Amino acid sequence: MNSPDYTPACLTLARLSARLGADPLLIQGAGGNTSIKEGRTLWVKASGLWLRDALARPMFAPVDLAEVRRRVAGGEADPVGPALQAGRAAPGLRPSIETTLHALMPHAVVLHVHAVEAIAWAVQPDAEQRLRMPLAGQRWAWVPYARPGLPLTRAVATVMARHEVDVLLLANHGLVVGGATPDEAEDRLNHVVAALRRPQRRAPAADLVALRTLAEGTGWALPTHERCHGIATDPAQLAQARAGVLYPDHVVFLGTRQHTAPQRLMHDDTALRQWLQSERQRGEHTPASLALPGRGMLVRDDLGEGAQDMLACLADVLPRLPADMIPVCLPDDEARGLADWEAEKFRRQQVR
Repeated sequence: MNSPDYTPACLTLARLSARLGADPLLIQGAGGNTSIKEGRTLWVKASGLWLRDALARPMFAPVDLAEVRRRVAGGEADPVGPALQAGRAAPGLRPSIETTLHALMPHAVVLHVHAVEAIAWAVQPDAEQRLRMPLAGQRWAWVPYARPGLPLTRAVATVMARHEVDVLLLANHGLVVGGATPDEAEDRLNHVVAALRRPQRRAPAADLVALRTLAEGTGWALPTHERCHGIATDPAQLAQARAGVLYPDHVVFLGTRQHTAPQRLMHDDTALRQWLQSERQRGEHTPASLALPGRGMLVRDDLGEGAQDMLACLADVLPRLPADMIPVCLPDDEARGLADWEAEKFRRQQVR
C-alpha cells in the first residue's frame, strides 16, 4: 500500500492514527481525531474520514496554528476556515470540527479518541470524583459537557486556565491526551485506558437463527456485530439505552433515541413481522435500529458501516456500566440540535 505524500512528522502521525483507527475500543467509524504541530503548521485529521485509512489516503489538513489561535482569541465564528493552508492541502479536505481544541492544547501531538473505557466513566453520575482514584498520578482534568467544536474548546480553555494537564476526560464524549512526541502521546493514552478499564457484564445470548428468520423480507437485518444483541437481551442495558443519548456521535449515526418494538408482540411473530414491515415503510423516519426486548437487535437493511460501528460502541459501553445505574444523558434539546447541526451533516455525508 502506497502512503500519501506526507511530511516525515505527518507520516509518523499517520502510522499511529492507523493503529488507533483499527481498534474499535478506541475509535468507531469516522470518529476521533489526531494532530501534530510542525513549525507554524497544525496538521489535523480531516472531517468525516476514518483514521484507520491514514496510510491509504490523504488524511490531514494543514492550518496556520498561530492564525487559528488568534482567531479563537478574537471570538471569530469560524477561526479555522481562513487559516487553512489551501496550497498544501489535498483537495476536498475540511479540517476536523475539533481543530480549535487541537490548536489550544500546547502539546506537539494530540490524540482525541472515543475510548469505550473512558465513555463508560464519562456518562456516570459524579464521574469527576469517581475518576480521581484510577487517574491518580496523571495530570488530568474533567471537562463538563459542551458541544464539539468551539464550545468544547472554550470549556477546555476554562479548565486549562486553572490546571496544566496532559489528559482531558470529556463528559459524555471521550478522552484527549497530549504528548511531546507520537510515542509519548500513544504511551500516555495506553496507560490511561488501562487505568480506566472496567469489568463487563455478560448479556444473555440471542437466538440468531430465529431473528434472521423473523427479519427476512421485512427490510430489517441483523447487526454486523453480534455483541449488539446484548442491548436488547439484557434488561439493564436496554433500560440504559432507552434513557437517552450518551454521546454526540450516537446522534450523528443512530438518531436521538433507542426505538423498541412493543413488548406485546414478542410472542407473536406473525404480528411482529407485520409491525416490522410497517416500521420500515416510514422512509426517512425509519429508525436506524430496533430493540426486540429479550430477543435481540435489528437494524435497517441499508445501514452503513459507520452506523453499525456506532451501535457496536454502545454495545461495548453499556455492559461496562453498573447494572443499576441510570447514565447521565445529553439533554433532549442538545441531542436534537446535534442531529440538525450543519457540521455533523457534512461529516455524515463523508462516511461510506
